[in-house]
This record gives sequence, C-alpha cells and structure tokens, in this order.
Amino acid sequence: MWGTTTVQVARDEIGGWPADGAAIRIVYDSIIQGDPPDVEVMRAQRIAETPNLIAVVGHGGSRGSLAAAPIYAAAGIPQIVPTGTSRLLRQAGPWAFMLAPDDSTEGALIGRFTAERLGARRVLLFFTNDEYGVGLRDGVAAELAARDVAVLDKVGVDPSSDIPTLFEASLRRGIPDVIVVAGRHTETGRVARAALGRVPRLRVVAGDGALLLPVLPDLAGPAADSIYVVAFWLPDAPDSMSRAFVERFHRVTGHDPAPDDAMNHDALLLLAHAVRAVGPNRVAVRGYLESLGRTRPPYRGISGDITFVGTRTPPLVMARLRGGRVVRVTDWPPP
Repeated sequence: MWGTTTVQVARDEIGGWPADGAAIRIVYDSIIQGDPPDVEVMRAQRIAETPNLIAVVGHGGSRGSLAAAPIYAAAGIPQIVPTGTSRLLRQAGPWAFMLAPDDSTEGALIGRFTAERLGARRVLLFFTNDEYGVGLRDGVAAELAARDVAVLDKVGVDPSSDIPTLFEASLRRGIPDVIVVAGRHTETGRVARAALGRVPRLRVVAGDGALLLPVLPDLAGPAADSIYVVAFWLPDAPDSMSRAFVERFHRVTGHDPAPDDAMNHDALLLLAHAVRAVGPNRVAVRGYLESLGRTRPPYRGISGDITFVGTRTPPLVMARLRGGRVVRVTDWPPP
C-alpha cells in the first residue's frame, strides 16, 4: 500500500530468499496523503476483501490509519502503520501496530532541540488541524513548558490558510526566537517563506511530516536553509543494514531512499519474515508481532530494533536543509 519504488525494493529482497516457505506477494494500492476519512474507510473496506490478504502496511498517515483501523480489526487483519505518529494509534485495538515514534516522543525531541541546540526562549507554534498536527503540537508544547520556553501563540493552519497574514498577526504577541511547525511540507515551506520576509534569519523547526524533497525546499524558496526537520532515518546512517538498503534501493530505483522508504521497507520485510516464521495466517502473524521483545527477540530493522511493547523508543534524527538536501545535525545531542 505504499510507493511503487518501496514495493519494488521489497520484492527484490524477498525474491532472493530461499524458496522454502509460503509464497509472499506484495499488492500495491496507491495512497494519497490527506484523503478524507470516508475515502480511507472505503479504501480499507475494499482492501479487506482482497483474497488471501494476510496483513496491511498503511495507510498514508495518522488520520487515514486511524480511520481504517476498525475495518481491519473487524476483519482480523494485522495492520502495521509505518509512519503515523498520533498517540491515538496506540488505542486503535489489538490488530494495529505502530512502527514510528508517537507524537509525544517526537514533540519532546523538537522541544528539547529548540531549547537546547537553538537556545530559544520564545517560540511561535503553527500546527495543522488534524490528528498529526494536534498531537505533535501538544507534545511540543508540553516539552517547551517543562523547559520554561514561552509559546507566544499557537496558530492552526491548513493548505488554504493565508499564512503571511496569520504570521503578521502573531508577531503582535512578540518576536519569536524560533518557529515550530507541527505540520507537513506545504505549511512548513509557506511559514518559512513568510518568516523570511518579516523576520530575517528566524529558524524553523518542523516534524517528520514536512520532510518531502524536493517539494519542501521549493516551497520555502530562499528560506529553505532556515529549516530544521525531524527524520525517522537518514541514508547516511553508518550501520551495515542501512548501507545495504541504500545500495539495493539505488540499484533498483536509481535514487537514494527517503526516511519514509526505510520505515515502509521495515514494515514490509517484517511482515514477510512473520509469514515465513508462522505461515500465512492472520492470527498467527498478529501473535508473531505481539511476541517481538517478549518471547521472541526484537526484529532488527533499518530503523532499529522493532518491538511493539510500551518500552520501545524508536530512534529519531534531527536534520536541516542545505542547498535543497537534507543534512544530519551532527553536533546534537551532545555526547
């Protein structure tokens, strides 16, 4: 249920496995980020009727995954959500498995980075009015409050908002040291561009949903290099699994993987390993996922060791834009 390139790479890897287990077929269904919940529900109903379907990877974000979860739960279909961060996903039932860090964890990282690394004492917080943006907003605000960083204003936006006007109005509450955007690439790029025109050299920190290249730097224009952004993973990761994944991805697709590609690949390969281990049975696959970190060792993924127990804190990376590219922030956190 993800991008065709990610599916191609997963198929390439699975195709090299010994032919001594159940045949595994990945079916791709396109997902449009931002589809309304009713569309996501109808899509989930259609997917749930797929013959011989064992499990699902998706949907495209927190809202879509939350809308679809009851459909898959009613059908007894395990659902791995690779990049949705809403903490509500942890309450979506025993058939939904959240792979990414939740918005509390990501919000705490953004708040800590904003206060420690950027030295902010006053912050302006923009957020998208959906499950992703509201959850991340609350996580960021809680961490900033714990560090005595003042939030001058919390501004809800969507792709149609007049962001320059909203930004100008918020400046009446004070000039921020940093802007935090709990939103996606559209809102983040437009906020950064508006800030440059009004408060030069103002830095912008955004959540994982903003990291879409080359769209984000194109939207931000000359303000692009002011943007810091959270990533689940970056292709310069030095471990052997990441290097092998980057090499395979580049060989199959002709370009480097994005952070979401790594998360989606982990979800697809995890399910494939589950089917090989316990067979093509939905209940057994669900049991396999639940057992990771309990009666089975964690699954070693590109994004780190994977379990679905409450103690797992998947890694996150702080990065920044430089010349249209994403560059790891190497001097934070301090050793």
